[in-house]
Amino acid sequence: MSKNTASVAKVQKMMQEMHIDDKLSTLSQCILPMVFENQSFNHSPHHQQQLHKQHCDRARFFYRLRQKKKERRLQHGPLSVRHHQQHVKEIKRNNQEQKRENKLITAILGSSIARNISVKNIENETNEVRLRFKSGSDCADALSWLESTDGQFFMRGVNQLIFILCTNDIHRVGAFEIAQRIDYTIEKIRRLYSGVNIIWQLLQQRTRNTWLLPEGQAVLNEIEKCNRLLLELAAKQKFDTIQPAIPIQCMYDGLHPSRYGVEMMETTIRNYLQQNRMVHCFSFSNVPHRFQNDALPVPLMSINF
Repeated sequence: MSKNTASVAKVQKMMQEMHIDDKLSTLSQCILPMVFENQSFNHSPHHQQQLHKQHCDRARFFYRLRQKKKERRLQHGPLSVRHHQQHVKEIKRNNQEQKRENKLITAILGSSIARNISVKNIENETNEVRLRFKSGSDCADALSWLESTDGQFFMRGVNQLIFILCTNDIHRVGAFEIAQRIDYTIEKIRRLYSGVNIIWQLLQQRTRNTWLLPEGQAVLNEIEKCNRLLLELAAKQKFDTIQPAIPIQCMYDGLHPSRYGVEMMETTIRNYLQQNRMVHCFSFSNVPHRFQNDALPVPLMSINF
């Protein structure tokens, strides 16, 4: 009712502005019914149904448009945060695996002489270094550990194996029997881990006595003899040797190397890896070395482990 009253008032005001007299003219009697008729026509049920249909069609159109945009964004748009993080991790893992495949893996196995060696001072972008040492270890102990499950895991993917042993062997036996122990160890390692390049560090000078020899020149002479036999064995069995040549003054307790002696060992190993990388990288197989426990050589009767 308020809307109709406002419409009538609006029409009357227009007629007054046009100087039309309500009493003399019948125009108002024609206009007012037309106004009310149009208002009732606009609010008819049929018209309301058309408006509702247009509204539904418009809503349906924009819903389909949003769905198409969503599908297009999922196909070609940016990844979600979780998927992006997984993608980045996968790329990093692939890069690490590729770098690992391009690296030469070197394992160092030794006695307490090697306990202070830091692999960080040896390895680089092209060389990965692993270290395992045990105080009191000799050739028999090292060989037994390499046959164990831990030893097999340690040797997984290894290309080169460096031995820093025989300090404890020479404490118990002489130079000739040490050479036989080394020969037996080399032969068995080659059968257990075929394709691994073997390097043996020569014995270093010491002043401590052994079970067989007193301290002093007698021990130094036996070490010199052992190194000579070891070099002859290396030429025969075709494995490499390294010699840091640590001065006897750098053996802080007469047996173990001081910090300077350890640095000399690290430098010797690092230089060997750098000089021999190009020589050995083409001969190393990309196939991981597998543990083989068949056709082992007959142990030497003179080796009393």
